[in-house]
Amino acid sequence: MLGRRELTFAIVLTAVVAVGFVVTRPVAPGPQAIIAVDTAIATGTIQTRLGTQFVLSGALDRSPAAHARFTTLAAPLVRINATTIGLGWVLPAGKTRGDWSFGGLDSLVNDIGRAGGQVLLAVAYAPEWMWDCAGGGIRDPTFAEFAGYLDRLVGYFNRGSFVAEDGRTVTNPAGRVNRITYWELWNEPDVPDSCPPAGNHLSVSQYVTMWNAAAPRMLAVDPSIKLVGPATANATTAGDSDYLPALMSRAAHKPDIVSFHGYGGWLSSQTDRFLFVGADGSFGLDGIERGLARVKAWAPGVPVWVTELNVNSAFDQRREAQRAWDGFGAAWGASAFRRLALGGADALFQYQFSHPELRQFSLVDAQSGAPLLPYWRDYYLARYFPPGSTVLSSSSSLAGVETLAVRPPGSANVHVLVVNRQLDSATAVGGPGAPAAMRVNVRNLAGLTALTIRSLDASTPLDTGPAARMLPVEAAVTVNFSGYGVALLEFVAGDAASS
Repeated sequence: MLGRRELTFAIVLTAVVAVGFVVTRPVAPGPQAIIAVDTAIATGTIQTRLGTQFVLSGALDRSPAAHARFTTLAAPLVRINATTIGLGWVLPAGKTRGDWSFGGLDSLVNDIGRAGGQVLLAVAYAPEWMWDCAGGGIRDPTFAEFAGYLDRLVGYFNRGSFVAEDGRTVTNPAGRVNRITYWELWNEPDVPDSCPPAGNHLSVSQYVTMWNAAAPRMLAVDPSIKLVGPATANATTAGDSDYLPALMSRAAHKPDIVSFHGYGGWLSSQTDRFLFVGADGSFGLDGIERGLARVKAWAPGVPVWVTELNVNSAFDQRREAQRAWDGFGAAWGASAFRRLALGGADALFQYQFSHPELRQFSLVDAQSGAPLLPYWRDYYLARYFPPGSTVLSSSSSLAGVETLAVRPPGSANVHVLVVNRQLDSATAVGGPGAPAAMRVNVRNLAGLTALTIRSLDASTPLDTGPAARMLPVEAAVTVNFSGYGVALLEFVAGDAASS
């Protein structure tokens, strides 16, 4: 189980466990990878929280099941990317000056609060009426007008009211119950030039000007808020004259949290290999991991949030898009969690909880509310590897097979993640992945009494998720991966597992 267990006596144990998946095609004979875990060697801690996000209002209202699944997920952080895009846009006064209609935004904030989460409100851009499209950009180059707009938003949630442009008082029906601590200024300022909702580009200099105009106005309303940025589409965008270095050197109030976005690619036609390793040092999981290291070097000691994360950013319904919600998506997302958690990311926000049309951007089906495989992936990753977990020494003998071993806070149990991301072909686009057998060798685990496994792959039942199966507590047990997939093992020290 995932609860607290006490250490009762010391033994030295080597348990050889192969991960159990339903085999749908032949697998190579014998173990192909050795996972070595030594519980006597601690290498650090992880503090990563897994969040999700909403873009459109009404995302949970299409099905009662969606509300229940969101509540059960219990994401500690939920981003609202407030825009004027689509029929369910939520940016108050986003299209018309003085139209302070908060219904859509309030609905999302209320849903998040009821589920026990904290809101990260990303104000994606200045309202449409603040732009001079003919002139090619924001109409007020000082951003004082936008700063006043943000001043009012903070007032609405954190003071319970604000005075509008015409002198009337706009009151939050919830008062200050839904106070928002985290505010992300702008969304992807590095995107191409255009006017909202099609684009919202700011140069590096403009972004810093915007930040320096907005930050003091927002902090004057509530000095305890945390400001997040620059929310660029990639960790690095323009070499040394990039958004984050400029913000760190020229902002009067440095960001409390720095943010960027990470996608494996941008086309459904890109290969599985590209989405994992990228090309020319960028994109893919490899590129996102390198970007995190660069960001941490630019902003030492500042928490880093990846405020959008997904397999691919392609907005289409090609067959290959299903990689995001099948065994590939389970392996990609688990690998991303492992690598970015070990790299020091403080929060990862899956994009997004429920998209009205595109399953690749969803944890649950938009119409039925039924969970997709990434829902169970994130649900169990959050519970097996919670913030504060002690990272234990672990290694894999085979490239394409990754592992993470931890001891959760206050527990003597050991949790092991095994990810099979081996390609069945270097040119595969939406392939099944290569079969593999794993042996997990765990040393120096005291008082082992039970061993359980959960399997996430193409055969996982989506209605119930991956059930915990008991495995023999013995020196050698071998089972196989049939392709892309994830295994979550719990070595129980003390009483038998009950989860």
